[in-house]
Amino acid sequence: MRTTMSAAPIELARELDGLHQLLYTRGGIRPSNAAVEELTKLLLLRIAAEREPDAVVPGFGSLADVMDRVPSRPDDSIPRAKAAFRVANSLPSLSALLPSGEAQPVWPLDEPLRIARPDVLSEAVRILGGIELGAVGASDPVGTAFDVFLRGKYEHAGGLGTYLTPEGVVELMVTVGLELLSAELVNDGSTLMGDPCCGSGRFLVGLLHEARRRGLGEGWLERGGPLFGADQSASSVAMARVNLMAAGIRTPEVFVVGDSITDKQVSQQRGRFSLILTNPPFGDKKYDSAEGIEQTAYCFPILAGSLRVDPALAFVARCIELLAPGGIAGIILPDGIGDGRAMRELLLSRARLDLPLGVEGVISLPPATFAPAGTTAKTSVTFLRKAPAESRKHVFLARADHVGFVMSKGSPACDPGGDDLPGIAEDIRRFIAHPDSWQPSKRMATRRYADLGSLDASTLDEDAEAARGELKDAGGLEARTILQFNGKRRSPVAGGLPFVSVLHVDKLGAVDWDLAWTHRPVTPGQLAEPGELLVSLLNPGKFRAAVVPSRVGQVQCSAEFGVFRPDLDPYTALVLLQHPLVRRQIAPLGRGTSSSRRRIDAEDVLSLMLPPFDDSWASRAGEAARGHLEHIASARRGLRNLYSDLLKTDL
Repeated sequence: MRTTMSAAPIELARELDGLHQLLYTRGGIRPSNAAVEELTKLLLLRIAAEREPDAVVPGFGSLADVMDRVPSRPDDSIPRAKAAFRVANSLPSLSALLPSGEAQPVWPLDEPLRIARPDVLSEAVRILGGIELGAVGASDPVGTAFDVFLRGKYEHAGGLGTYLTPEGVVELMVTVGLELLSAELVNDGSTLMGDPCCGSGRFLVGLLHEARRRGLGEGWLERGGPLFGADQSASSVAMARVNLMAAGIRTPEVFVVGDSITDKQVSQQRGRFSLILTNPPFGDKKYDSAEGIEQTAYCFPILAGSLRVDPALAFVARCIELLAPGGIAGIILPDGIGDGRAMRELLLSRARLDLPLGVEGVISLPPATFAPAGTTAKTSVTFLRKAPAESRKHVFLARADHVGFVMSKGSPACDPGGDDLPGIAEDIRRFIAHPDSWQPSKRMATRRYADLGSLDASTLDEDAEAARGELKDAGGLEARTILQFNGKRRSPVAGGLPFVSVLHVDKLGAVDWDLAWTHRPVTPGQLAEPGELLVSLLNPGKFRAAVVPSRVGQVQCSAEFGVFRPDLDPYTALVLLQHPLVRRQIAPLGRGTSSSRRRIDAEDVLSLMLPPFDDSWASRAGEAARGHLEHIASARRGLRNLYSDLLKTDL
């Protein structure tokens, strides 16, 4: 569980903020990415001076001497530091050893140190000199620099949606990921933990610190134990390596690859990962590797033959491939992907018997989560396990509304609403430890895997959960027991049939059929037959549903409706859906950024818990609803005739 940030990281952040201004205003190091890279190079210099203080810097003495003299010899500190960086970056002891046996330096050997002002260099060296290297629970200096420097200015040069993961989200995912793992997998020396698109290594550092707090083996401190990372950005990998070395790992297993999805060095680790935590890049149709798409289509057959796919889905498929049996993956995904058709078919269709895979839980994050990195994309964390899904197993669904900060005048500021993430981590920990005695909370609920119709946890609502629980305890059943979704039967707009829009249906289920007969929209609609139920899939907070009467015959309706065939009197089905406890379940549902344009789908309707009923009540309720709706239709016709006749009267 996360504790309050100590004074040391706060002070480091404050000093880095001052250094950021120096780098920008005096040092000329722009954009912010470059400023973080320069800080990382200087941190590498400090690590090198501690590990190999006697390494010779031609013309300037030892590495230790160079670093000691930076503050006292400003006249030649820049050439000294540049020469020292070239030496440090070429030291074999600081290079990574690739799975192929080849050594890979932290930075390309021709990469220079770019700082040109002695005062900026001196201040940076002073600040980095105060960082405690290799301590248990130590700070994350490179990650802190990212948080302080970027302020939403990250340069997405590759065009992919790459966003830096806030520390609180990392800690949540690390805690939940390790809680979900069995002790055997955590301590199995043959398995790996890591991130195939690791960026600056924040998940790797988070895993290292949590492993230390849990007292895992000392192998973590030397070789890095099971930690493994890869990324196609050389600068990101350099930062991840330096960050891990600053945290105490001797030789981080983090590598530059051309494409993490297809790279052969990454493929050598297939089936070895016990835990993967990742925030993959995303962007619709921005990944075009034919080999990578073919691999992805094994998990997502609907993508077979595509020329371009979303890289987030390609990384999901890659993570599944890399997981060991029983392994866990925690993946941050935009909600449109995480609860999209491809992920639903993968995790919920129960049709892929050849792919043992189950979902452990989903945590919804608020739009503010990635606002410091320049986006308000709505995201969630999906935890899946490489093991056969169990229909009776319970899956956790959690929703965070606050992550500890909000954006104020372009910078993160303390959120008055607090931080939901530590409480969610504790709720999940208790649920994993005692699933039979755990009770739902305001932030979290559970569903049986067999009952899970969606991977969207953002619709979790305390009132809705209470209503669902009350109906379930009373013996109610899901709407799917009486309703069948007909699918979309598209139809061009044609005369001779009424056309029902959402605006023609009131909250009681009465349709203004006179207006429907004259309505002729430009947009094509769909067909519905007498006895079928029209349920609006738009803006569930203003629920609309209606029956197509037998006297009207076949109708056209807007594509915003779902058309359902009831297995009982359609008017009885309408009454059940209008029950207040059912309305409380559906009101908070929906996807989309605009409250007036939120959408649900047929599965949301079919998953609603209905009140229990018997045949006698069903008959009476259906007949009464039919009669009342006919009275409303008759009254409308009567009033219109009255108003029309008034114009014909000779006054």
